[in-house]
Parts: sequence; C-alpha cells; structure tokens
Amino acid sequence: MTKTARSSCKWSAALKSLGLLAFLSSGCTGEDVRELPRPRPVSGTLALSGFVTAAHDAVPGATQHTSLLVPGLDYGGMQDNDIRGFPNGRWVHGWNQVGQRHVRLGRGLATSRFGEMEIMRALHRWDDVPVPANAVVTQVSLELVVEAGIEDAADVMLYEVHRDWNPGSGGLQGDNTSPPAPGEVWWPEAAHGEVEWGLPGASFASDDPEVGDVAPLALATAHYEPGTSRLMFSSAALTGYVQRRVASSKPLLFLLKLSDSDEDLVGDELALYSAEEGDSLSASRRPKLKVKWHVPIEVVSLEQGVLLEHGRSVELPKVPTKGAKHWAVSFQPRLGYERPDIEVRGGSAGSSSEWRSAAIPLEADWDWIQVRLVSARNPVALGTAFESEFADTWVPDAKPDDQRVIWHFTDPLGREIELRGSYEGQFRWRVAFHPKVLGRWSYFVDHDLNWPPYRSEQVVFDVLADDITIVLDHIEDLAERIETSNLTNPLAKFETFGGEFLRLERAGIQLLTPEEFRSERGVQFSSRVDEIRGELGEGLPEQPTAYNRKIRRSIKRDIAREINRVLGIHLDKL
Repeated sequence: MTKTARSSCKWSAALKSLGLLAFLSSGCTGEDVRELPRPRPVSGTLALSGFVTAAHDAVPGATQHTSLLVPGLDYGGMQDNDIRGFPNGRWVHGWNQVGQRHVRLGRGLATSRFGEMEIMRALHRWDDVPVPANAVVTQVSLELVVEAGIEDAADVMLYEVHRDWNPGSGGLQGDNTSPPAPGEVWWPEAAHGEVEWGLPGASFASDDPEVGDVAPLALATAHYEPGTSRLMFSSAALTGYVQRRVASSKPLLFLLKLSDSDEDLVGDELALYSAEEGDSLSASRRPKLKVKWHVPIEVVSLEQGVLLEHGRSVELPKVPTKGAKHWAVSFQPRLGYERPDIEVRGGSAGSSSEWRSAAIPLEADWDWIQVRLVSARNPVALGTAFESEFADTWVPDAKPDDQRVIWHFTDPLGREIELRGSYEGQFRWRVAFHPKVLGRWSYFVDHDLNWPPYRSEQVVFDVLADDITIVLDHIEDLAERIETSNLTNPLAKFETFGGEFLRLERAGIQLLTPEEFRSERGVQFSSRVDEIRGELGEGLPEQPTAYNRKIRRSIKRDIAREINRVLGIHLDKL
C-alpha cells in the first residue's frame, strides 16, 4: 500500500468532520490516487517591459518575453473545429464539432457502410493573440497532445488558411451533432449558406489568398510514431506567419490534416485533445501556442532573479512608468522549479488599481507599476470557494441532467473526497466547495457520458491563507471539531487533526507583523493555539524555569566531559 493510501485509511475517521460530501474509495486501497511530487519553490527570472510606439527617449528593446497561450486559461481567443466529409463534398454527419474535447485527423472508422470512410480534419483559429503589434517574433511552436493514436507512422501537416471562418457554437442545437447554423464553418463551407470552400474540406491550395483555401506550402509538420504522446510544430515559416498576422492584428488560421497518402489509409484516425478538453482549470492536454518576442523600443526594462518559497507571496518595489502605456511581464523558470502566479497593479495621483493578472500583455495609463508574485498553482484563498466547470456534449445514453460527473479530490493530508457535479444546463456541470486544509490539493474528473469512460488529467491547486481573521475562524472551527470528535487519546487527536492545526498555526503567524504579534490580538491568537495544542498533546510547561536551566547546564557539562574523554583516548594513541 502506498504512503498516500495508508494516510487515506488512517484519516477515514476524520472525513465526516470536513463538512463535505466525502468518503474514501472502497477498501481504502488508494490504488487510484496518483501521488504528486512535493511543491517546489519558485525560481527563475522575471522580466518586465514598458514600451511605446515611438519615443525619442526609448532605447532598443532587448528584453525577451515568452507568451504561452492555453485556451481557457487567461486566454480565450482560440477555438478548434472538427470537420469531416468526403472529397467530393458529400457528408454523412453534417456538423462542425466545435466544443468537443477532441478533434480527429485521418479516415473515420464508422462510415464504411456508405462505401467510403469520411476524411477528418481540424481547424484552429487563434484570435486576439496577446503580442504587441510592433513586436519582433523570434520563435513560435504549437504543441498538441494525442488522445488516441494509430498503428502506423504518419505525417501531420500544418497549413496557413486564407479564408477566415466562424467556429460557431455546435450547430443549430448547440450540441455538436445538429447541422451547422447559418454562417458556421463545416466540411463543404467556410460559412454555412454564405461562403463555400474552394474545394470541400479547405482543400484548394493557392498562393492567391482571394481564391485559395490554404497556401500551397505547409507551415510545419510533425511526425507521428506509434506511442507518441505529443506533436510539436515549429519552423521559420510558422514564425514568419505569426509575425505577419500579429503585425496586422489578424487571427492565426490553421488547418491540420494527415498527409494525403496517410489520409488514404483506411482506419487511420488520430485523435488530438482540443481547446475544450477537461474542466475549467485543466491545461496540460489542451493546445499550447508558445510565442517568443521582444519589442524594438522600450522605455522601461527590468529583469530580476526570483527565489520564493512555495506558498509565499511578495510585492516587488514600485517602478516609474516613464510614460509607457503598454506592459508585458513574463517569467522564465529554472529547470525543476515552479513558475509563480503573477499580478500587477498601478496608480497615479494618489490612487491605485486592483491587482490583475499579468498572464498576457496589458495596456494601462499609470504613473507607477508594481508586480506581485505568488508561489502557488491555481491559488485559492482560504475561506473562498474552489470552483470548477466541465463541459461535454456527447451524452447519448440519457438526458444530461441524469448523468454523473464526479470530481475526485485528494487533500494535502492524503484524504480522498468525491463531489458530484451539479448540472447547469447547456451540457455543463459545476462543482464548488470551501476547502479547509491549507496546502496543495489535487483532483481529476471522470464520467461515463460516452465510451470508453472518461478520466481527466490530474490538476493541482494550492489553498493559501491571506486573512488572519479567516485563519482564526478556521482555528475555532477546528477546535469545535476536536471537541465533538469523541476522541479521548491525545495521540489519536493529533493524528486526526494535527495536520490541519500545524498549517493553520504557521499561516496565522506569517500573517502577523511583529507589532501585531506582540499586541493583544497576537497574544490572544497565541493563547488559543496553546489551548488547542493542549488538546492534541501535553500542555507546555512554563518556560524557561530554573529547573530547566539547571538541566541544560548539567547536559552541557556531561557533553564536554565526554568530548574530552574521547579526545584523550585518541591523543594517547598518537
């Protein structure tokens, strides 16, 4: 049995005290619990740039930034479509498949009764790319994660698409199985009822963007081998294309397909995770576009090394803006260390703004700017709700509101909690609860809306304390649970509640200033901690006492005599 599993069984008596819909897996085997590595400090280099379109006092920009765009996480400009049909424009399933958790490439497996299998391709539309229009793009890569592979090697091609399109919202019924609504993209048309593709499936290649669906030369390719889990596209052509589109503030338009020869192989259906994979905090399976860039002219340029313990935060000194209105903040982590959650705020004329995410470049008219770093992943403040939402339209077996979508949590002490999501309509399920234990949590989502049953990636989030009042409230709640637990043995009490207690005590102390610690409020906090500690073990003696000082002096004399004795033995041998 793993350490996590043993811990889960040991803590089973305490689960009801959490006040949640919680229970352990049957048998307490812990076989489904995936142990995560312990949180590490944040370490790396923070880069801050303030820039303008042109200025006489600007200097050549050399600060390199990396924008990592993941759909749904601070960036909402990407959608992908799964289009399918026959080369002559006919189709079996007339939908565009936006919003599914995967897209597919190659020949489908379920349509041979019509004498041919449909071709499947994917469209990517990346709009509002958060890179300044005057930026110099130096490198671009697109990473896709494989959901289900194929038996043979294949080349996956990435093309520039000339015609723009409307990804739509899943057809007339919004369920991804109904026919496309007017203006939506699908296999025969770039816009249903309005604009046809030159050839079905965005197949017509031409250098003339007025007539071609795609450019004749591919932007990049990724070679798939059986067992490959990720596909990476990167090339000078891809970098140049992104540079041109960013400079003209236009979306990136991509077509993904297997090579022609691979498309003609029956049954080669490569499934890739889409922008809709997972719940609202999932990230690692979704498409990722990484853009490295710098701005030719900067007014403010700052690079700073960072080493910040996990769970802590720091506000860096305010920086004068020098007239800059455009800002970018990025972080390059050291290998093996974590990256922080980054926020900024600014102010002028005696006022300051609220903290806001710095995940993408921003525009603001401030006299000063300040950066705050939080050493945590998906931070949740103690006393606030953890919330997550999951969407999946493929529910063929029953009505969506009859389906079970389950979030499986593991708290920092190894205890497992299951929560059933509530159906919110529009094929979406939601879960919300208030975690009471500080530290790193993990969870995954599963359901059987289709076959095979789905299980998400494992996601982590960190519960942090930022308000001493809330910490005190949780300490009182803990004290009440200790009192009503019916446990009489102090060791059993500590094993059940000690993990929560020591986290709350440390968090409370770290939220106090030296003055507050010595004030009446600090004394009350410390006294309450002592009372609870007494419930979990022996009460502390009054310190220091004359007796204790005498014992310490005696121990020191004994240690000194032993050292002298050992040294004397060794000297006699020399």
